Amino acid sequence: MSNSVRIGDVEIGGRVWIAPMTGVSDLPFRRAASRLGAPYVATEMVACSAFAAGRPDVVRRAAVGEGLPRMVVQLIGRTPEDMAAGARLAAAAGADVIDLNFGCPAREVTGGAFAGSALMREPDLLFRLVEAVVDAVDVPVTLKMRLGWDDASRNAPEIAAGAEARGIKAIT
Repeated sequence: MSNSVRIGDVEIGGRVWIAPMTGVSDLPFRRAASRLGAPYVATEMVACSAFAAGRPDVVRRAAVGEGLPRMVVQLIGRTPEDMAAGARLAAAAGADVIDLNFGCPAREVTGGAFAGSALMREPDLLFRLVEAVVDAVDVPVTLKMRLGWDDASRNAPEIAAGAEARGIKAIT
């Protein structure tokens, strides 16, 4: 039995993966987790529009960092243009995998920004975002989502199938 998983052409050994956590998985945390054996460490959630604009705090969140075994940059956004721009920046910075956040339930993300898990209410837009990112980069793209926006609309199977058909390599 192998302890590795393939995401596209990227092989990730080991069994401990560090999830993206805003306010937690900054570069020092990712370095410490890597030193302790985590082969997969993801950045904090990176807002694509602010990343593309060069906002210093957001650029810091996307810092790839030397010496990490694999680098995953998690992106969030609402427009295909912003998502593609963020993905290109992440890939150019050295991301091995780009993860799309369609699961964040935080009110500041789902409310005014209408991103994160709120996009599960708009599958057509979510699929356009997936296509924009997959088409923009040559690294594997994954996505994170919930079962649905709420208990009444559990559409994860349909979204998973549609995302996979559009090039997503793994779904959590």
